[in-house]
Amino acid sequence: MNLMGKILTLLIFFLSICFLVIAVMVGAAHQNWQEQANENKEVAERAKSLLDLARNRSTEMEKKLNAERVARTLQLSQLESQLTVARQARDEKEKQLSAELVISQDRLAVVNSSEKRLVEQDQELAQLKSDNKKLIDDIATQRQSVVNLTNQLYQAKGAEEALKTMNQDLSQSLAQKQKVMKAHGLADDALVDHIPPRVDGRVARVKDNYIAISLGTDDGIREGHTLDIYRNDRFIGKATVTKADYNMSAARIDKDFLQAPVAEGDYVTTKF
Repeated sequence: MNLMGKILTLLIFFLSICFLVIAVMVGAAHQNWQEQANENKEVAERAKSLLDLARNRSTEMEKKLNAERVARTLQLSQLESQLTVARQARDEKEKQLSAELVISQDRLAVVNSSEKRLVEQDQELAQLKSDNKKLIDDIATQRQSVVNLTNQLYQAKGAEEALKTMNQDLSQSLAQKQKVMKAHGLADDALVDHIPPRVDGRVARVKDNYIAISLGTDDGIREGHTLDIYRNDRFIGKATVTKADYNMSAARIDKDFLQAPVAEGDYVTTKF
C-alpha cells in the first residue's frame, strides 16, 4: 500500500469516528432530524472538503515522493557509476602495482646476479693474478729447462754420433755372425728357443691332467716350456706346455712335482 492509500484509509477511519460521534450526539440530544440532517450535511460537506484537501495534499506528496524517488534513483545510478569507475581505477592500479612489483623483482634479480657476477669476476681476477705469477715462474723455470735441454741436446747429438759409429760396428759384426750361422745352417733363435720368457699368468681351466693358462705365443710361450704353479706363496706343482696359441696355452700337469690339486685362478710363472 502506497502513501496515498494510507492517507485515504486514515481519513476514512477518522470520518467514520466523526459520523459515529455525531450520530451518538444526535441520538442523545433528540434534536430535529431535519436540522440534524442539515448539520450532518454541512459536516459531511466540510468532511468532503477536508477529504478533497487531504487528497490534494496526498497527490502533491505522492508527486514529491515520486520526484524524490526519481532523484534518489538518479543519484544512486550516479553513485553506482562512480563506484564502477572507482573499482576499475582500483583494478587498474592493482594491475600496475603487480606489473611494477614483477619489474622490481626482475630488477632485483638482475642486481643480485650482477653482484654475484662481480664477486665471481673479482675471484677470477685474483685467480688470473695468481695464474699470471705462476705462469711467470713457469716461464722462468721453462727457460732454465730450455737451457738444460739445449745442453742435453748437444750431449745427445754427441752420443748419437757415438751410437751411429757403434751401430755401424755392430751391423758389420752381425752381418759376419749371420754369415757364419747361415753357413752352418743355424736359425736366429735356435740356441734360445727352449728357454721360456719370464712371464706370469693364471690357470683359466682345469680338466683331468691338463690346464689352460692365460699365456700364449704373444707372451713368448712355446710348446715344451715348463711353468711353475703357485697358490699365493705356496708351491703347487709344475706343468709343461703342450700347445700354444696366440693368447692361450694348454699344459700337462707333472704329477711328480704335484703338491696339491690345481684349481682355477692359481698363479703360473716362469720366473723361478
